[in-house]
Amino acid sequence: MKSFVLLAAFGLTAFAATAQRVNQDYLVTAGGDTLRGRLQIPHKLKTVRLFQGGKSISEFTPVEAVSYGDASGPIGVSKRIGPHGPAQFVAPLVLGYVSLYAGDDTKGDHRYYLQAADSAYVIEVPPATATLVLNRHLGGCATLQLGTEESNRRYRYKYVGMSRLIMDYNACRQPQQASHLMKPSKGWHASYGIKLGINASRFAFSHDPYMGNHSKLIGYQAGASLHLTNKTAFSVQLEATYLSLRSLYEPTPVSNPTVTTSIDYSQLQLPLLLRYTIGHGTVRPYLNTGLSAGVNFKNYSTDLYQYSTQADISIKKPISALGNFSLGAAAGMGIMISRPSMPTLSLEARYDRMLDGFSYVYFTPNHESLRLELGISF
Repeated sequence: MKSFVLLAAFGLTAFAATAQRVNQDYLVTAGGDTLRGRLQIPHKLKTVRLFQGGKSISEFTPVEAVSYGDASGPIGVSKRIGPHGPAQFVAPLVLGYVSLYAGDDTKGDHRYYLQAADSAYVIEVPPATATLVLNRHLGGCATLQLGTEESNRRYRYKYVGMSRLIMDYNACRQPQQASHLMKPSKGWHASYGIKLGINASRFAFSHDPYMGNHSKLIGYQAGASLHLTNKTAFSVQLEATYLSLRSLYEPTPVSNPTVTTSIDYSQLQLPLLLRYTIGHGTVRPYLNTGLSAGVNFKNYSTDLYQYSTQADISIKKPISALGNFSLGAAAGMGIMISRPSMPTLSLEARYDRMLDGFSYVYFTPNHESLRLELGISF
């Protein structure tokens, strides 16, 4: 109960802080209109899709859109490659007297692009001939000494090196004109949530299978989640969940002694899940799968031995097969309901398979659970 109260308080605090936040993407068309909705980038800056509630999906090419981005800043802008080349979406890295962009060429290789002062197009900087291209377009600043061993070390063909080069060049040529170092936006968005639910589990903590009736198998779980989404259908979810795992296996009447097995312990489970979401409407189905680790504690599990003799002896023994740590896998499916400016609700069914000890040579304690969970994220 204490866990539920703490999680509820956490949820109310997060809701108060984030309920008014609107996480809508934007796209500026070639005609100058700004459209808002949810973006998906299916082909690495080649095209971009815009999903708007109640409207059909719109796909834009670099000819049809000027730029697009989200609350963290621009993700892509449309630039012509060369004076007569095609338009392409590239990511802004430095804006100033000379600007720097990054993108993929026609073969899908990562490249950097320069836009000189007053130029309407960008120039590709291939890694094989980078020094030649840079010397041709970044003249008039002897302090850079392009092509020397020192400059090659300082200005490597990487994000840090190329950004530093353009910032230094602009400061040399046009010190009165400020240059802006743009933080590359990958379109990632983090949402936080809480989850509550119930579970039904089966256990194998003995060499011999439990033959008696299986009852009192319902436990519960509560936890927090971190959901990382980008502009694709795939996302990553991290969770920290407290589970109460319970089961009762009644004895078979023909044995002597009869054994009643009571499973009752707690687990802190830390799954890492890959999620695939279908669609971008208000109601979105999803699938997820991944690996999970667990820490086991509060083990009250026992075997009750009852001997049918004149004295009717009963002996209760703790179950020691359970280890301190668990490893396993999880998979599930669910639906989430998402509206702008509102928390996202979810209902999920999940299957867990966990190995609960590693000290036995011929037998590994394990359990499997079916879980049903309600979630809310912000």
